[in-house]
Amino acid sequence: MQKIVDELKSIVREKAAEIDRNNDMGDVLDAVKESGILGLIIPEEYGGLGGGYYDACVVAEELAKVSAGVAHSIIVHSMAADAVRLYGSEEQKEIFFPKLLKSIGTIAITEGKGGSDVAGSVSLKAEKQGDAYTLSGSKTLITNGMYADVFIVVGRTGEGPKGLTAFIAEKSEGIKATRIDLAGMRGSGLASLQFDNVEVHESNVLVKEGAGLKVALGTLAPNRLPFSAIGLGIAERCLEIAVERAKKRKAFGGTLSDLQAVQFMLADVAVEIEALRRTLYDAARNMSDPGYEGAVAKILSARVAKKAADVAVEVFGGHGLLRGSKAERAYRDAKTIEFAEGATEVMKLLVARKLLA
Repeated sequence: MQKIVDELKSIVREKAAEIDRNNDMGDVLDAVKESGILGLIIPEEYGGLGGGYYDACVVAEELAKVSAGVAHSIIVHSMAADAVRLYGSEEQKEIFFPKLLKSIGTIAITEGKGGSDVAGSVSLKAEKQGDAYTLSGSKTLITNGMYADVFIVVGRTGEGPKGLTAFIAEKSEGIKATRIDLAGMRGSGLASLQFDNVEVHESNVLVKEGAGLKVALGTLAPNRLPFSAIGLGIAERCLEIAVERAKKRKAFGGTLSDLQAVQFMLADVAVEIEALRRTLYDAARNMSDPGYEGAVAKILSARVAKKAADVAVEVFGGHGLLRGSKAERAYRDAKTIEFAEGATEVMKLLVARKLLA
């Protein structure tokens, strides 16, 4: 797996600025599909790499050092595959794992009126007609929406939290994607999706009708760890370029790195990166309480990535905010960590609930 990551990282590094500028992976998407990394979380008996959340964290961290958008795309693909792994029937695994080894998957939950409130915000209609369901409605802020061939879609089949159902849908003319021009994590294929009478056979329902909330939350919780590793990779990228710049930039008869104030800024970031790394990988190794551990890791990830990006911009000075510069790109990526895959405030709520239970 390490060889796959190293080779892919090398390819992405050369194209990272272009991916960010165009908000599209371009031919890197083909490299991703051909690399074998799409099988990251898929069990070996189905042709995958058989990795776990720890491995996914390593992949996310390493790729985020060069492109947070590409890292996010791969992690969301793995999240879709994980939904099948965790909740799919044997028949569903046999059908969709081979497809997810070669083509991109995504998980479509968020809608225009809300994202973190899954139970209350989902309104995409899923109406039963014979032995199939018809999906009609829209989703937004869907990573891989522009690239996906397989969609894990949460739709409404009834009232309240028990009125949600998770479906496996395949790309069709009824699914239309519109690219979203987000500031950070560009190139991840972020899109709004319109479902226009998309037919999904009842055999493609995950678990059963009414289990959609369980599938959504149960998939999101452990996969917040790999997502948090993207923040770790961003922070490490920021520290690397800040240290390099501090050593070279002349100031007051020496370099910035000679100034104690700058040294302390860099040291603070290094300490927080180390704390995040240990927290993240310890949680990924043990997985004793995915909901709580994922929330803790994501809060720390957002905080550390943002601080590291702030320091990088400060060390670069005015050049740090030049459009497309390494520091400016990292700054935009870091901000995205705060709300993608669950807003920081919602993560704090999950932690508080654990404390007060």
